[in-house]
Amino acid sequence: MGRSGKAHRAALALLALGWLAVPTLAASITGTVETDGLPSTPLANARVTLFDGSMNFFREVRAAADGSFTFDSVPIGNYQIGASALRREYAEDAVVVATADVTHSFQLGLESNSGQWTVIGTTTPEFLDATDIGILLTDGRIFYCHDTTDPILFDPASGTRTFPSGSPTPQGCQNASLLSDGKVIMMGGQTPANPGSFTNAVRWVKTWAPTPQAWRLLAEMQHPTGRWYPGMARLADGSLLVMGGGQCCNAARTNTCERFDLATQTWAYTGSMASPTEFPPTALLYTGEVLATWWPPQLYNPTTGQWRLTGNFNQSNRLWPGHSDHSLVVLADGRALAVGVTRGPNNNNTMGEIFDPDTETWTLTSNPGLIRLKTEVVQLPDGRIFVGGGETEVVAPPVDDVLGIVRWCDLYDPESDSWRRVADMMWHREYHGVSLLVPDGRVVMTGGTRIKFQVGPTSADIEAFSPPYLFRGIRPEIVNISSSELPRGSQVRVELTLETELTSLVLIGTQTTTHWVDGGVPRRLVLPVEQTGAMATAVLPTNPNVVPLGHYMLFAMVDDIPSVARIVKIVQSTGNCDGDGDQDLVDFASFQRCFAGLGPSVAGACACADLDGDGDVDLADFTEFGADLTGPLP
Repeated sequence: MGRSGKAHRAALALLALGWLAVPTLAASITGTVETDGLPSTPLANARVTLFDGSMNFFREVRAAADGSFTFDSVPIGNYQIGASALRREYAEDAVVVATADVTHSFQLGLESNSGQWTVIGTTTPEFLDATDIGILLTDGRIFYCHDTTDPILFDPASGTRTFPSGSPTPQGCQNASLLSDGKVIMMGGQTPANPGSFTNAVRWVKTWAPTPQAWRLLAEMQHPTGRWYPGMARLADGSLLVMGGGQCCNAARTNTCERFDLATQTWAYTGSMASPTEFPPTALLYTGEVLATWWPPQLYNPTTGQWRLTGNFNQSNRLWPGHSDHSLVVLADGRALAVGVTRGPNNNNTMGEIFDPDTETWTLTSNPGLIRLKTEVVQLPDGRIFVGGGETEVVAPPVDDVLGIVRWCDLYDPESDSWRRVADMMWHREYHGVSLLVPDGRVVMTGGTRIKFQVGPTSADIEAFSPPYLFRGIRPEIVNISSSELPRGSQVRVELTLETELTSLVLIGTQTTTHWVDGGVPRRLVLPVEQTGAMATAVLPTNPNVVPLGHYMLFAMVDDIPSVARIVKIVQSTGNCDGDGDQDLVDFASFQRCFAGLGPSVAGACACADLDGDGDVDLADFTEFGADLTGPLP
């Protein structure tokens, strides 16, 4: 023991003098990320992550122009190392760091992950198979119903469901949306008496409040013969434009339209469409006009209250006045994508067409492996479009179908105009199915298993699709957000658990889907970010037509990998220009500068002064500003 103690003291003395070498307790990991081709090429800017099983250790680097990467001073231990690049397959391996430096490289092939479907719940005892509607609520739950008297509240995170009380009167084939106060609003439809005849259209308008749960009747629509299958579009201020639909008591369609004033909660007629129609796919464009595509394609100006014709489809004969064959999606660049096509007498054979608001012309897309109509369409946070199921008019083996209804699914990439087949749905679902993007990034689908009223219903399952981006390694995670209510033009700040380097924040409007239309906020907005450590900030758009009032999911993105989203509400500019929580004389000084020098549109710091959301800082804003000012005017 004595000799051992002396040796130990001697070693400490030598260590203090720097004369004794100590084994290395850390090492570096170097490598490259390349394609898997022959010859391979470097994948510059590929994301490489290194982490342990407990996530107490996490690092992230980007590959250099030559594909090389380095992790310095990695403590001895066992790790996972992963590599990803846009549209390339994710790779992950175990790596052991001992005393020597480690080399580990990757060759990434083209993305091949097909995603995964999982049953996450059920709608029993209800089978949603005719007039189904699904609405994403502000707390992430889904409100399902088919006639308002048998609603279901479903939590996609836990898979649990509850059954709120139904409305006093049944109402099916309606349209709906989620109001800024979090209430569901349902408009039109028909009573259940002899539903197949579609002759019992109603004018009813109802809201359902989640807290406390309650139904309320609002002012009825003005059209005296009611509207079933009415179209609906949300305008920049969150008000509603309702159009067309079938009428009592002969089921004839109408071309009339009316608008719902949120302040007075009343309806008023506005300009009529070019032709009578039902459930037209519609969306507010960045230009401020509403595009309706069924039929013919036309534009509504909310200021003048009038419709005008716009460029026609390249594939124009789609068997109107029957059901629409397509859904409509507003892309992040402001164009609009129509997905789905009927062959018709002209043998239409292209799955999609894209509308350019600048030229008012349509361009054909490329095609997937199977052309369909009446598909389930959901825009994803990575910019791709999920296109699920639908009906094929030319069935050829080995396509699995029931009366032409298929389980086939694709992802469409608008940037590359390319399609990629992904995992088939678990059930055949025709157009009465409803699909929604939920905050965890999955697509949740149910209903529609009664095929053409001849087969089924075969299932009440609620199934969820996990897209390929959920299999790409470590996701960013938002632990805090500056506010859940964000004025246009304001800054949003998010705090992350790990210092993942974000590439953007993405806002996606919450959906309300029925048949082939979306009554929610049809938007995917990509916000550039600035980041310091785990804090990232972005500035919201100021244009009210680009960012309509309403609820959105806010995703933190690393390339194509989304976080779980936070649901936020976009609200009107507040006049609090300095961000101190009060509208005071400092803000008034900012208002004066904006009022004096601003052109015809609101931009940058002046967004806070546009209190009425009309795109200008003008006398109307001055009046409202003075009424709300907490101190005396100078």
